[in-house]
Amino acid sequence: MKTAIISDIHANLEALQAVMDDIGSQSVDEIVCLGDVVGYGANPNECVAIVNKQCPVTILGNHDAAALGNLSTEHFNIHAKVAIEWTAEHLNTQATTFLEGLPLAKNDGNRTYVHATPYEPKMWYYITSLEEAAFNFQFFSTQFCFVGHTHIPIIIVLDKDKELYVHQEESVAFGELDNARFLINVGSVGQPRDHNPAACYGIVDSEKQVFAYRRVTYDIKKAQSKMKKIRMPEFLVLRLEEGR
Repeated sequence: MKTAIISDIHANLEALQAVMDDIGSQSVDEIVCLGDVVGYGANPNECVAIVNKQCPVTILGNHDAAALGNLSTEHFNIHAKVAIEWTAEHLNTQATTFLEGLPLAKNDGNRTYVHATPYEPKMWYYITSLEEAAFNFQFFSTQFCFVGHTHIPIIIVLDKDKELYVHQEESVAFGELDNARFLINVGSVGQPRDHNPAACYGIVDSEKQVFAYRRVTYDIKKAQSKMKKIRMPEFLVLRLEEGR
């Protein structure tokens, strides 16, 4: 069985459509979304509609919660605040209803799905170091925990000897690592921040026992043009082409 895992779409319709087209070419059996469907981009309702239709498992992200008014933007930067205010004003009833029904986390077999961290998901903490990763391994019991939130793809392995390290390749044959556990950030569809502007997502192949990232180019200029039209901050517009 093959599962595509996407995250941090941020209302970037062009990126989401390109990723969905790519997923369609990969003989994928299911699609999981780890949240932040909205925020930053110009097409929140369209992106929610696609996720609602295509992703039977979807997790709530912090920008989704903020757009619903369920999370204060006190700790958001000014650009994110502007985007959330616009998004909140433009969400339609169908999108609002869908987002309101999303869980903070979900266990599915040997996998845990969560937007930010398995420790206190509703606090929206970040995992940006091995120390933070080590701490979070205590809070999921499954073999895998898939996250988004930082927009930076990374595979962190806790091996059978309890050694923690960053896997340096873009795929991992987890079947070859006996008794290892994994904390995997699947990156971002709509706003990558690893200096590669191509949309990022991952595929788990349970038969071949491999997880692999995929990068997908999309029409960045079109997405930027839409953002400019609704007067999103220039910083948010420019970062799409810079991958930061």
